Parts: sequence; structure tokens; C-alpha cells
Amino acid sequence: MDDGVEGPAGEAEGPLERRAWLRTVLPLVERMAGGPEMPPEKAGQLEARAQAYAAAAPIARRRFDALTAEAVASAAAGMTALVRHRTATGRDCAPAAEELAVAIRRALIAIHRLAPIP
Repeated sequence: MDDGVEGPAGEAEGPLERRAWLRTVLPLVERMAGGPEMPPEKAGQLEARAQAYAAAAPIARRRFDALTAEAVASAAAGMTALVRHRTATGRDCAPAAEELAVAIRRALIAIHRLAPIP
């Protein structure tokens, strides 16, 4: 069953694109949870993050890559489960959506620590 919930498409997507995808889906999950949404990133932050990533040590970049891949896979699986539950039952999934939102926020914090921006 295809629920239309996918991470960044294709093998060409890199860790910065995966991180951006997490920032894109977080407001959707937060809306499903019925809570406040994380504010969008300010202009120029993606470019600053790309510079921080490029300047990071190779081991930090590998950890960033692994963490973004793991977070996207987990978020996509969680969103698929939320969509399937809501479609199958028609019932609210706010508590599960809040748990997923917390997990995505934690992943974004961990990712930020690996490539902080000013």
C-alpha cells in the first residue's frame, strides 16, 4: 500500500537535503499532534549550514550523514504509520503524532550539534 509518504527521493539526495526534509515534515506532524509548530528557518540558514557542514571534520560529516539518513527513515516510517492508522480507523492520532514530532525535534537538535550555524 502506497501512502505517498516518502523521504527525499533518489540516492542523489544528500544529508543537507534530508535535514531540510525533516524540517519540512515536522510542521505536518505537529499539526496532526494538535500542537504548536516549529518556526521556519530564517533565510540564509541552509547556506550557512552547508558551509558549516563543509568545514566540519570528515568524521563529523559521516556522523551527520548517518544521523540524517536514520532520522528520515524513522520519520517516514512514523508518518506512514500515522496515515495508515488515520485512514483505516478515521480516529485521531494526536498522541502518536506528538511522539513522532518529539523524535524529529530531538533528531534535528542532534543534527544541529554536528553542524552548528551561527
